[in-house]
Amino acid sequence: MGTEDPRASGAAQVMIRRATLGLATLGVLGLAACVVPAARDPVDSFSSVGNDETVVVGRVEIVPPLRKGEQKIKTLNSGSFENKVFLIADEQPRAFTKEPVLSDYRGRIEATLGENFFVRSKGQPFYILGGMMYLDVGGREMNQAYFPGGLRVPVKSGDKAVYVGTIRYHRNEFWEITKVTIVDDYDGANAEFKKKFGTRYSLRKAFVTPIKQ
Repeated sequence: MGTEDPRASGAAQVMIRRATLGLATLGVLGLAACVVPAARDPVDSFSSVGNDETVVVGRVEIVPPLRKGEQKIKTLNSGSFENKVFLIADEQPRAFTKEPVLSDYRGRIEATLGENFFVRSKGQPFYILGGMMYLDVGGREMNQAYFPGGLRVPVKSGDKAVYVGTIRYHRNEFWEITKVTIVDDYDGANAEFKKKFGTRYSLRKAFVTPIKQ
């Protein structure tokens, strides 16, 4: 399966943002020290999932993948930022007219590139508004990459677990997104899901879809 998001071209490019050290440090410490509201909780057992909640499973990839040395993280808790894309999510669809602020990261999904994420979410649809990844932290300036969103996650009431697919961002040498595809890697995700959660509940396919204009 490969569904292209037509919004991910032209104006919907990855934006590279550079900040001075002071502002960069504030942004990094904000996410690291939970100045912003918490991310959606990663889970590996239904014991921590409420009756009205759903386990959301998916993956984020960048094509071509990060090259060695392309991401430079020189700060404490570097593991919190290396190979991580912070997906900005909300129950209501909206478009950013300016750079996201810390409060926009409420309920974010912290996705390690190339690995499936398993997060707890309300049992209702929500939207991926965009994404952000740190490229350079700890030097004289901070570089961040911003990714387009415009995706709906079709969770239904009563869902115990849904698989949203692999969100694959294709980029060129200038860090511009040329297209976004949603890839069906269900078999591998389902095998990992069963290993973590057992076979009591099934993992329903619920691929993210572009928001209709």
